[in-house]
Amino acid sequence: MTKIKWNSSKVFDLAIEILILIVIFIMPTIFDRRLGIVFSGTKTAWMRLFGLVFLGVWAIKLIVTKKHRFFRTPLDWPVLSFLLCTTIATITSVHVYTSFVGFYGRYEGLTSWYLFGLFFFVVTNYLRSTKQLKRAFVTVVSAATLMAVYSIIQRHGWDPYMWGGVITWQRVIGTIGQPNFLAAYMLMAFFLNLAMILIRKQDFPSKINWVEQLVPVGYFVFTQVTFIAMIYSLDAHNVLLWYFGFIVITASALMFTYSYDKLHPWVLNAVLGIGLILNYVCILYTQSRGGYMGLFTGASLFVIIAGRKWILANWKKIIALTFTIFLITGITMSNPQFSPFKRFSDEITTEKEGAGRTMELKGAAGSRGETWKSSFQIIANYPVFGIGPEVLKMVFPRYETDLFRFKEAFHVKQDRAHNEIFDVSVTKGLVTFFVYLWLLFMVFRTGWVRSRLTNDQSEKLMMAGLLAAAVAFLIQNQFSFGVVAITSLFWMIWAMIMVIGKNQPEAGQEKEINWLDIPWLPIAGVIVLAGIAIYISFFSFRGDVHFKTGKVNVQLRNLDQGVKCYEKSLDVFPYEGGTVSHLGIAYMNLSRTRPDRKKYLNKSIETLKYGTVIDPYNADNYYILSKIYYLLYKMGDQRALAQAQNHAEIAIKIDPYYAEVYHVLGLIYETQNRELDAIKRYKKAFFINPGLTQPMQSLEGLNKRLGRPGDTLKVFEEARRKYSTNLIILERVGRLYLSHGKVKESMGVAEDMIDIDPKSSPGYLLRAEINMKRGLNSKAFSDLQQVLIADPKNVMARNGLGRIYYLKGDHAKAKREFEQALMLLPNNPYAKEMLKKLR
Repeated sequence: MTKIKWNSSKVFDLAIEILILIVIFIMPTIFDRRLGIVFSGTKTAWMRLFGLVFLGVWAIKLIVTKKHRFFRTPLDWPVLSFLLCTTIATITSVHVYTSFVGFYGRYEGLTSWYLFGLFFFVVTNYLRSTKQLKRAFVTVVSAATLMAVYSIIQRHGWDPYMWGGVITWQRVIGTIGQPNFLAAYMLMAFFLNLAMILIRKQDFPSKINWVEQLVPVGYFVFTQVTFIAMIYSLDAHNVLLWYFGFIVITASALMFTYSYDKLHPWVLNAVLGIGLILNYVCILYTQSRGGYMGLFTGASLFVIIAGRKWILANWKKIIALTFTIFLITGITMSNPQFSPFKRFSDEITTEKEGAGRTMELKGAAGSRGETWKSSFQIIANYPVFGIGPEVLKMVFPRYETDLFRFKEAFHVKQDRAHNEIFDVSVTKGLVTFFVYLWLLFMVFRTGWVRSRLTNDQSEKLMMAGLLAAAVAFLIQNQFSFGVVAITSLFWMIWAMIMVIGKNQPEAGQEKEINWLDIPWLPIAGVIVLAGIAIYISFFSFRGDVHFKTGKVNVQLRNLDQGVKCYEKSLDVFPYEGGTVSHLGIAYMNLSRTRPDRKKYLNKSIETLKYGTVIDPYNADNYYILSKIYYLLYKMGDQRALAQAQNHAEIAIKIDPYYAEVYHVLGLIYETQNRELDAIKRYKKAFFINPGLTQPMQSLEGLNKRLGRPGDTLKVFEEARRKYSTNLIILERVGRLYLSHGKVKESMGVAEDMIDIDPKSSPGYLLRAEINMKRGLNSKAFSDLQQVLIADPKNVMARNGLGRIYYLKGDHAKAKREFEQALMLLPNNPYAKEMLKKLR
């Protein structure tokens, strides 16, 4: 770090440069487990804080120096045009507030896009030299290494935290919270690190002074070690220590950034090389198929831009890197459980159709395909400026395809299109999409032209790293989407591409400052305004802390304390729809334990009605209101039935695939003696979600009351015909047949399932259960063995084998199977009951 005169305008330039490096390090790494949205919630709050600090320092510089040269780039107008289009899309959004502040959990509303734009212009104006850009690269390396180290801890099951959602020993999430997001960041970091390794270092004496090398290396290692110590020693509620820890590791990372060039080339390459290998290991452990595609595409572009001459000049490094990557890949892929290719092959199956077979995408791949079909329909209806940023979750249920819920999960409201092209087009419209294409074209065109014109090999390699990082991110995002932790770096990469080749001085023109003569009053005004804005920007953060505490208390059955926390959350931030819904549900559940039940039901109604105002596209609020009013009707309030029906019908308009609502409507119609309408709603609920037992129970009861018990079986047959290749529906129908004593029909369904997908377990399990009922235990045994060969952890198969061994009198083997079943699923009542018998 060059020596700065405190009476010089360069003080402001250095301050903003340090702030940029802090943002680069903090955005991907920081998280706070007190929040409901641990990762994006924390990162968004601190992104807002640093954005306001940027504006404050920049404004103070303008006040003090009375001038600032704004550095123009070819990307200025495309960026401003994109932000303008996003603003229009927000103003015309189906829900303006959500599009402005962002949806809970993602936070990429208009305010975040403005901050990304601010980061872009801050970088183009304050990181103007090759040395500064290298410091930014090195800061990314420190952050990526920290995340990679943590991902390895997660992969080996050493993580002290229990994260919900993804099982981290299968697919790591690092400090970003989701495997695909982590892969996207690691891709960008990989190519920036690769560029730094290949750049020719300054000449050093051949003899290494190891004492001098220890300090910079110590900063790098201290960052990683301190973070590990933090996650193992600090509780979530040690707030001051937790954030002090992040201050320490950020300071240590920046000390390495400003001292890395003191390292001998061999030592620096060793440090960077270790970081690069850890990056690659992390990409492998995410099991992200898009990540792998991005890696190969980015590597190809890197080689093209860097040029054959420079690649050949570094052939030793490249061979060593290639060998290490192949070795790590081979070791990792030797266990198919951790191979992205295994995940891909598992999600592609062939199904029988007529005389031939057709390919079907399952799991995440199938879900994305159905999401993209829905996206086409939304774009057709909202072509100009889209539905608005961050509001897809509000609109998607009305465009959901008939197969989506079977590919993803029942009653999932998709909040992103999982494709960069569709996501921009759906949420911001085709006008914004074409502006975005223009923006990306200018990014790559400018980068390509400058890489061809420059004679500086360091600049060429840095440009290769930046463009490879950008294209790898875009390829990955054709199967995923951005969040604040990774989109912020992506926009900074654009800015760095604009800076390379401009040959600007590191800190611009210097101006002497007389601190006694500066206008302190306007500066105080800027500080006060920034402080107020920062305070307001943390409302949602503080509210989420109370919300998370409330959820934990509710899960622990401490409803009273949970309600208090929800109420406090809404006192702090009263515009969070999810908190309102949870509070309404908590009041409803609390009413079951209170003598004055109606009082709490009325509180629930009041809360949920408020939810319909601030979150009008949330069908859950209307569904719960419908249930409460129906309950009040059952308690004697005759007027409540009309309210129950009204709210259920609104819920259906918002979400036409809400099976539970159709069931409630069926109950209401049955109460009104509208039996045919009730039957239609029960059938609809079953066809939407065959896993729900209540609709079929209600349908069967109504058919019996009407003297038509056979009509229930007709519904099963209709479902079998309509979803003749859908294994979820077929399994449900087959088991329903079996429960009604229709063994032949049930066996026919099982055979169909096996024929459709010979690798799928449910068909064999159903056939085994049928054969056990027939007394054909040897055939059942064969099917269960077939299941365990493909899936040794299948609990139902273990239970079935245990039952067969028990009937044979082989109690030792039966006990072994039931014990394994209990290990796989501790809350397994059948295995527990059988083990009691075997004692």
